Amino acid sequence: MRKTISVLIIIMLLIITGCSNKQVIKHNYIYRGENEFWTAEYRVDAVGIFKEDNDKTDYKSESNTTLTVTYKKNPSELLSVKHLEISYESSAGGGKLTNNFDSTHPIEKTYTLKSSGSGIAIEQKDERIKVNINIDGKIQTIELKNVQQ
Repeated sequence: MRKTISVLIIIMLLIITGCSNKQVIKHNYIYRGENEFWTAEYRVDAVGIFKEDNDKTDYKSESNTTLTVTYKKNPSELLSVKHLEISYESSAGGGKLTNNFDSTHPIEKTYTLKSSGSGIAIEQKDERIKVNINIDGKIQTIELKNVQQ
């Protein structure tokens, strides 16, 4: 009896899901770039859901992004750094990390900025993402490109 009820529930779920007026689009992108001193990687893990209801289209999104910036050389070369700012810009927004250093808080080799949200814009597959690294007022720019095209 239990087996029959379980089979009926599964069949009903399949029918309901099959009749759904919803389209799910996954966005999983990796953008990379580098210069002489730094490498940068920006990951997008997002879902956009379009749903038709009474001739009206509803859109929802969930997005998680991670920017990782890594110094390619020996971090001891950065011992004199007092201020570091890493920022990025994409079509969906941007973010910034700011650190001030002294002898008790030395600069690190890798920095990570994470972001998540719902109902927000999602990066496009073919776009370029601009990363700025400001070290004591000297700005370096890295352009990130999608590596999965």
